[in-house]
Order: sequence, then C-alpha cells, then structure tokens
Amino acid sequence: MKDYLTLERQELSNYVERPFFEALKYTAAEHGYKGFMPKTRFLYRRFMDYVWQLMSKVVPYSKMRVVLQRWRGVKIGKNVHIGTDVTIDAVYPNFVTIEDGVSLAGQNYILTHNKPLEYHKFISESYVAPVFIRKNAWLAVNVTVLPGVTIGEGAIVAAGSIVNKDVPPNTLVGGIPAKVIREFEMKDGFPVGYKK
Repeated sequence: MKDYLTLERQELSNYVERPFFEALKYTAAEHGYKGFMPKTRFLYRRFMDYVWQLMSKVVPYSKMRVVLQRWRGVKIGKNVHIGTDVTIDAVYPNFVTIEDGVSLAGQNYILTHNKPLEYHKFISESYVAPVFIRKNAWLAVNVTVLPGVTIGEGAIVAAGSIVNKDVPPNTLVGGIPAKVIREFEMKDGFPVGYKK
C-alpha cells in the first residue's frame, strides 16, 4: 500500500475481524507505522485521536473544537466554525481539508473511508479518499459527506443531506443524495440572491 499520508484515493483491504494483537499489527502497518515500536506508537495515536474526537464533540467553544481537530490531523484554515457533535472520520482525519471561513453547523459526519466486510468485497469498494471543504462553504445541521467529495467554495448544503459527489461552488444543494437546488447570483465576490 502507498504511504497513507498521500492525499489521493487509495485502495484498502476489506474488513476482517481479527484477534486484538493481530489486528493491531495489521492496522499499524496499513497506516504506515514502521521502525521503532510501530504497534505502540499507532495504539497511542489512535487512543489520543479517540479522546480528541470525543472532546471536540462536547466542548462549548468552536475555537477549541478547531484546535482539537487540528491535533487529530485535520487541515483547518482560518475563521472556521465547528458546531457541536461533529464527527470527522475516526480513522483517517488527515484526509480532511477545511478551508477558511467554513461553517459546520453541528451533527455533521465527514467520512474519508469506506471499508466493507470481506464478505461484501465484490459489491462495495474498500478505499480512502480525501474530502475538501472549500472557502466559505456552509454545511447545515445533520449533513453527511462521503469519501472523495469536494464541497465547492461558497456552497450551502441543506440540513439532513447526504453528499456523495462534488458540489459546485456558489450553489445550494440538498437531499439524499444531494442535488443542486439553486445557483447563487454573485456580486463583488458575495452571493446576493439566486439566479433566475
């Protein structure tokens, strides 16, 4: 497998239930941990990642949520708002990039990997792919973003939507799966209404 830090779509093996120590060895290698005490370093990182994710869901301040998610490896720009109970991929948070001015309203899920059971290997792909949320995008409450998606600059994703493909810039999308509802009319770089 390629270096997992490369931000491009990469194939993963399918999920197989293993005894703890065997799974730890396998998963540490899959995540690129080599050299000195790879299993221990990986286990520590996963434990801290889990703690930071839990804390980021409940702390009362957006700025602290941003700090905790950055500690996890999420690339986050300036003036970003993260609401309560936001889940950013528990296994590959480093595959998420959130640019300046983005707002995640709350109860959002941002997923970067799909890892079905070995049993389903002929039905569903197993992979990790980066998610990009471009400048000034707004994800309303309870939005789910699936792996490999780019949310365009200035886009709004309506509450309760599931986004399974790229969202064009300066549009309102919504639904399951999310589709373009309206395009914004722009003036001096700001949305001023909807195109007719």
